[in-house]
Amino acid sequence: MLTPQVAEAAAALGRAVGARAPLDAPAPVVEETLAEACAGGARGLARAHAPDPMPTRWWWGAYAASWLVAVAAVLLLVQQAGDPIVPAIGSGWAVALLAWGAGLLVVVRRWVRDRHDEAVGRLTAEVAAAASAAASEEARRPGRAAPADPLPLRWPRPGAQPYGVSHRGAEVLVADWMRHLGAVDAEATRFTGDGGVDVMSAHCIAQVKNLSERTSVPVAQIRELAGVAAHDGRRALFFTSGTYSDGGIAFADVAGMSLFEYRAEGGALRAVNVHARTDLAVGLAPRNRGGG
Repeated sequence: MLTPQVAEAAAALGRAVGARAPLDAPAPVVEETLAEACAGGARGLARAHAPDPMPTRWWWGAYAASWLVAVAAVLLLVQQAGDPIVPAIGSGWAVALLAWGAGLLVVVRRWVRDRHDEAVGRLTAEVAAAASAAASEEARRPGRAAPADPLPLRWPRPGAQPYGVSHRGAEVLVADWMRHLGAVDAEATRFTGDGGVDVMSAHCIAQVKNLSERTSVPVAQIRELAGVAAHDGRRALFFTSGTYSDGGIAFADVAGMSLFEYRAEGGALRAVNVHARTDLAVGLAPRNRGGG
């Protein structure tokens, strides 16, 4: 449960985020954009208002007192006279107590850290939810002026297509994936044929092959797209519902081309080579332009 102070801070965060929402973007895109921006701000807000991660003073006092008692007991044993074995026993007890104390400290600190991380996680989720609600309300406010510094759009992750997709549907699906990865202006083209570009954005061109899962994309088609990209100047991406040969992957690695496998029925996208893995990690925004 959010305290009034944290709730107000979350609402202020949401209003600030909502004020930067673009006016002409589709509603699902706006909601995804606001949710991501609020989640990012909520982490810092939650950490700033989270409970103290360390134990209270009374725990540290009890811990120190137990050590004093243990050390005093060892000293008494060592100082006893008449038995030469006693000092050796005392030294053994000292080593055992040191090991016990160190182990206890490690366990307690780990327990405290885990509990603190859980508390921060719960608080972050609550702050993000409250901020998102305030952001949505602000974004829908009538008469809101166009923001001078609008948020970069974040397209939702494409959903699963239980019955699969047609060849044209695959191109539209890939365009949605490219928007989700940051190329928000991606559009399926009207061109057809093996040598054509099926999806393009300002900084990327993509070819899409809607194949069976066991059909491999010919290396020649990957080479052909690389040639088109070299002439065009934009990054080359290849998407297939099939697979790639080792030779095709090796050529794409050298050419700076990203290779992806999509599964329409499961709503999944898998990066096949290193360039594609980078795209999944950092997106297809213009700042990531470049071969490899």
